Amino acid sequence: MTRRTHHSKSPAAPERLRKHAEETKQGLGRTVDALAAATTDVKAKAAHTTDQAKVMASQAGDRLQEQTPELLRQKAGQGAEAARNNRGLLLATAVGVTALWLVFRRKEK
Repeated sequence: MTRRTHHSKSPAAPERLRKHAEETKQGLGRTVDALAAATTDVKAKAAHTTDQAKVMASQAGDRLQEQTPELLRQKAGQGAEAARNNRGLLLATAVGVTALWLVFRRKEK
């Protein structure tokens, strides 16, 4: 059995559909514009926050450098240079200490 539905054959029905489609299209256009504006605003805020964080980090680094005694800065530089020159030894020591820690940790359980 086939079921028939009643369709309005009046000329006003297609015009109402066109009008409804146009209103929907305009509404969607406004929604897309609003979403695009919101996205741009979020990106701008994120960029501004990132810039502020960079400035604050730079200022903190400058203050720290100004307040650190010269002798301490020299010793820190020497320590960093020694670590760079002896990376293999430093890595081997770290691996050995970690292995010992794991062995003792297992024995405690």
